[in-house]
Amino acid sequence: MDEASKIHDRITVRDAVTVRSRAHFSIQHVLSAAYFARQALEVERNYFGVYDAAMINAHRASVTGAILMSVSFLEAAINEFFADTVDNPYGTVKDLDPDLRSLLAEMWAMKVPRTSKYSILEKYDIALTLMRRAPFDKGTSPYQEVSILVQLRNVMVHYEPEWITGYSTNPGAKVTEHKFQKSLQGRFPLNPLTSANNPFFPDQCFSHGCAAWAVESTVSFADAFFARMGLAAPYDHVRDQLGVN
Repeated sequence: MDEASKIHDRITVRDAVTVRSRAHFSIQHVLSAAYFARQALEVERNYFGVYDAAMINAHRASVTGAILMSVSFLEAAINEFFADTVDNPYGTVKDLDPDLRSLLAEMWAMKVPRTSKYSILEKYDIALTLMRRAPFDKGTSPYQEVSILVQLRNVMVHYEPEWITGYSTNPGAKVTEHKFQKSLQGRFPLNPLTSANNPFFPDQCFSHGCAAWAVESTVSFADAFFARMGLAAPYDHVRDQLGVN
């Protein structure tokens, strides 16, 4: 065996490496949500009152995507926060009190609040309680906004159709409202691609305004959470890409 072969053999034996990675999908989710919101606005800006099925479908898809991805961002962010206390304690959560960080890790290992038994907002509440931080005021923003948004997402994902009577010439017919009409009306501009004769949900309320509200509400909520924890938000480096206009 020549000298070059001996060197090659030594390198092969000695230089075995292992490459590990952990993806943080919360960042991709919030980037996607902002992108979908901007796409919805682009459709609205190019609408001039002429019905176009492709345009309507693109608009609805963009608004829907923004809502779904905004809530997915919230859930991924809190799951990643807990998981980091176990798998990456010297990463994004390194500045937490070591004893309380260990408590979070122990609870996560015990599947609290790890399973679907816990709602998204319960996970945030539990994290704040374990860390002895001030809780969110559930009756004000941003908690109230996000609570409504999560309910909206849940209705979309687990959708069950229901009849809504928006107009009738029959005096015996009772005009009804969708359950989201009162909670969503007035929170954002409505869909300019529809008219007042369209049902509020989903036609009127699925607008760029709704998409932007979804993104901004979830980012505001996450900002407040990480501020309470005394941590930099893990998505700070993409904040300039989270515009919705």
